[in-house]
Amino acid sequence: MTVRRVLKMGDPLLYRKAEPVKEFNTPELETLIADMYETMEALNGAGLAAPQIGVSQRVVIFSVEANPRYPDVELVPSTVLINPTLTPLSEEREDGWEGCLSVPGLR
Repeated sequence: MTVRRVLKMGDPLLYRKAEPVKEFNTPELETLIADMYETMEALNGAGLAAPQIGVSQRVVIFSVEANPRYPDVELVPSTVLINPTLTPLSEEREDGWEGCLSVPGLR
């Protein structure tokens, strides 16, 4: 596992639509996911998308266990989403602060 460099806001890759994952259960995909978790944990993140580490693929991870950046939030189990499609369940919205490893220091 490797801690990868996180791209920062303004990097052109972060503005492109990521490519869908076409092959599953490959060593490359397993390594990508392992590196994403290693990177997220090293930076005390709660989630990370593959483009944030320079890989234009539709892979997202998130998890909150013991995280100093989010000391009061509910635990969230480790989750991997591959080629996700997000569909709102309702028009209801919730206001709150959000952080991003690609936009350090801003909420």
